Amino acid sequence: MVKTPTDSARLWQADLPGLELFQAQLFHHRFNKHFHESYTIGLNEAGRGCSQHRGENQVHYPGSFKLINPGDMHTGQVASAEGWTFRNLYIDLSLVEQVLAQLEWPRAELPYFVEPVTWAPDLTPLFHQLFDALNTPNGLLRQQSLLLDLLSHLFRHYAERPVALKPLKPESKAIQQARTYLEAHYAQNISIETLAQQVNLSPYYLIRSFRQQVGCPPHHYQRHWQLKQVKQALRTGEPLAVIAAEQGFYDQSHLNRVFKQTFGVTPGQYQKGNSVQYA
Repeated sequence: MVKTPTDSARLWQADLPGLELFQAQLFHHRFNKHFHESYTIGLNEAGRGCSQHRGENQVHYPGSFKLINPGDMHTGQVASAEGWTFRNLYIDLSLVEQVLAQLEWPRAELPYFVEPVTWAPDLTPLFHQLFDALNTPNGLLRQQSLLLDLLSHLFRHYAERPVALKPLKPESKAIQQARTYLEAHYAQNISIETLAQQVNLSPYYLIRSFRQQVGCPPHHYQRHWQLKQVKQALRTGEPLAVIAAEQGFYDQSHLNRVFKQTFGVTPGQYQKGNSVQYA
């Protein structure tokens, strides 16, 4: 007897205020006509779904994004034997307004997405990074920076009346000040607003300038400096749990995950002088 596949879905509040996450693998469920008061940014990952959006039929193929404006009436249902697997971000208007200020958005009205389904393969890795950053212990600077990157690209390229980014100018002094601040506060959960205020630049302009001049965004630089201090602490023989707490990680497992992602070995292996051989 063939086992009938069952639906699975999860909806939860992210650590970043104003954001909800939704993850689903559906085989039977049908979403009745409804709307959200938030922006919906979704990635269709496998199978296929279909929907009615503003009176038109839409097909959600793997790799496509769904971009739904607040108040847009729509439905949704599975449209393939393989089911429909997707992930959504629901972003409150209050958070979008905050993001627009950080982007120095030049218009008074909120961005309005023209097409509810679009192909943007270059944004898939960024969406995954943001979703994972919101779903696991991560610093505020990383979460905010990734959200700014994603929404900047979507609003500029897929909303009505696209806008261009403000041209970058040489900001060597400000970027050096930002680096110094990140080095001094590597273990603190600082926000992009706090960092931007230190150097008198707007948040997203700072991220872009920092990336251009240093080669990585501010949150990567802070993490690099944090791990540098961790390696020094590991050489002292301190307990891993103590090092994790003192160096600004949520717990020892958070330290283990980040350290191994970066160096290929766990903190414990590094502390003992072990190495891992790869076939």
